[in-house]
Amino acid sequence: MGKNNTSRRAPRKKFVEKKRVSVLKKDTIIDETDMEFLSNFVTGFGKIVPARLSGANSKQQRQIKRAVRRARNMGLLK
Repeated sequence: MGKNNTSRRAPRKKFVEKKRVSVLKKDTIIDETDMEFLSNFVTGFGKIVPARLSGANSKQQRQIKRAVRRARNMGLLK
């Protein structure tokens, strides 16, 4: 009862890590009234883009989250 050498699975593809493109510099001030800037971090459906895609570190991502939520509350973003 040995294993058969013919596998039904396709070979796995190697995972290629995407290079993170950072839009933000370390000293960037995030303003909730700057819609042109905040639109870089919001999808077409209005969702906030995750940090792994936007290239922001955790502190910047929290600032982005806070600014987007404030802009939505003020009616500037959908």
